[in-house]
Amino acid sequence: MKKKLLIIIVIVIIIILVTGFYFFKQKKDINLSQLNTDNIQAPIKTEDQKNPYIGDDFTILPPEGWIRTQLPGTLVSYQDPKEKQPAGSAAEKINFHSYLAVSFDNSGGKTLDEITELVKTQIQAVAPEIVLESTTDGKIDGEPAKFIEANLTMQNVDFKVMMAVALKGDKYFTISNNTTAEKWPEYRDIFYNAAKSFRFKY
Repeated sequence: MKKKLLIIIVIVIIIILVTGFYFFKQKKDINLSQLNTDNIQAPIKTEDQKNPYIGDDFTILPPEGWIRTQLPGTLVSYQDPKEKQPAGSAAEKINFHSYLAVSFDNSGGKTLDEITELVKTQIQAVAPEIVLESTTDGKIDGEPAKFIEANLTMQNVDFKVMMAVALKGDKYFTISNNTTAEKWPEYRDIFYNAAKSFRFKY
């Protein structure tokens, strides 16, 4: 069960944001064009940026104007409905919108360093073409955290992936963020600010 949850987190990270590992294994012929905004359930609501999302074990402040969506395998997820891709670009053809999603798993007694290395190994196993660019130390809600940046090319689109891993007690949370490489300068601070707004409730 823990392995399945971890793989779901990894799939989220590499843009396959609407499925879990089981579905990915069973539908080997899926591609990114099948996993666009049209396959996500209708937005739940537009969040007021002043009011964080409140989950059972955490809160997070979504980017202003982003809408909450319901992505399988995540606790909560958001997308930017206002985002427009360059006309005629590969990203426009697959109707891509930048995403933010929160997932969690039990730590199983592992340290933050061990969890981070395990996640990175799983990322590379699922998407060998991904390039892990950097891993930096930081803090989320006063707890040690890891911030991973990576590059990934799928269906002629260059993506930028940022993932924050935060551990407290026997649980760790992964805040996964995805945008295009072209939009990365625009979304970088948005992603980091959202991740750093995360608060534990225990």
